[in-house]
Amino acid sequence: TGNLLGASLSGVIGDFVGWRGVLVIIGILVIGTSAAVGWGFRQNMTAPRKATNFGQLRQHYRAIFRHPHARVCYTAVFIEGSCVLGLFPFIAAFLADLGEPRLSIAGIVIAGFAIGGLVYTTSVSRLLPRIGEKGLMIGGGLLCASQLIVIALGPVWQAQFVSLLVMGCGFYMIHGSLQTFSSEISTEARGTAVGLHAFFFFLGQTAGPIAYGAGISYLGKGPTLYITATIMLVMGFTCSRLLQHRHAKAANAGT
Repeated sequence: TGNLLGASLSGVIGDFVGWRGVLVIIGILVIGTSAAVGWGFRQNMTAPRKATNFGQLRQHYRAIFRHPHARVCYTAVFIEGSCVLGLFPFIAAFLADLGEPRLSIAGIVIAGFAIGGLVYTTSVSRLLPRIGEKGLMIGGGLLCASQLIVIALGPVWQAQFVSLLVMGCGFYMIHGSLQTFSSEISTEARGTAVGLHAFFFFLGQTAGPIAYGAGISYLGKGPTLYITATIMLVMGFTCSRLLQHRHAKAANAGT
């Protein structure tokens, strides 16, 4: 919901007050939200805390990164954050090159991605029994790759909205599967394992615009998007091959 409303409202507001005004409004909202959270949890903030056991913390991190799934999940989630979400800052510029300068339209197009996430949420209970997690990862990679190619071709904004919707569905197909496997990396430090999943995801989201900017500057829009499409396609197939639940491994070993 926040993804959907944030993209749409930012575009509409940007048409009236500019991008600087959008950042000012976001800053005010963040400050207000932080103050409200601090006030609401003020009793927990003053509660006594246990001393941090750094030795145990190191053991947990060591155990997590020794797990073979850790390298796959964290690398994959970094890549998807870079290749998919790293694209979003350039959507408005791509549309402007096509003669559509309105930021509200860019916001609507990006909102299609969040709607695709809602489509995935409502359909995953039917998809999972039919194609399994391997199918979700392969299908998610295929959908993301195909829609990156569509964006590279530069269709009208209505078509790009549909493309982002399909991409959003594909993204959450693979992202949800990666999150499930990340939660199984460590039963003793599950929160840390999932926290690292989020860390590498947002790290990828941060690195993505930098990589896209460099690629577009030196290679051009088309080649850059074709490369990211190939990366997403390969990632989907690779993850489906390398990631397997423990009970499935045990069953395969026994046969």
